[in-house]
Amino acid sequence: MKASTNLSIIFISLFFVANAFAETNIKAEVDKHKLSTGEELAYKIVITSEEKSLPAPQLPEFKSFNVLSSAQSSTMSFVKGGVKTILVYAIILTPLETGKLKIGPSQIKVKGKVYSSQGFEIEVSPGKENPPPQEEGQPESENPKVTI
Repeated sequence: MKASTNLSIIFISLFFVANAFAETNIKAEVDKHKLSTGEELAYKIVITSEEKSLPAPQLPEFKSFNVLSSAQSSTMSFVKGGVKTILVYAIILTPLETGKLKIGPSQIKVKGKVYSSQGFEIEVSPGKENPPPQEEGQPESENPKVTI
């Protein structure tokens, strides 16, 4: 009787351990934490799950950034009788201001449970200001520089 109780406990434990590994994960990353105005910042989210179909994640508001471009990819593979889905979102940003700027966490809701990534603090310093481009045929300056 004691052996069957121990086996039951082992099977129940294995069931919970297997389900713990089957959860959805969301991870966000940036390619740098310090940059200057005019530089680009790459923000990436990777979502892994054993669900066949995943909703789109809720992205943070990029209030202090301009979104230059974004891309998305998805991969589904069949592993050991199950499914593994990977979603990747990549967003290229440029800062709109200087200082310590915050990017909040991304979230995804799967089967009623909300999963969140980490947020980031990005330090933006003033960059070099580029002069506006000149039209062809116009002199560089109204007062040309003469060197003797």
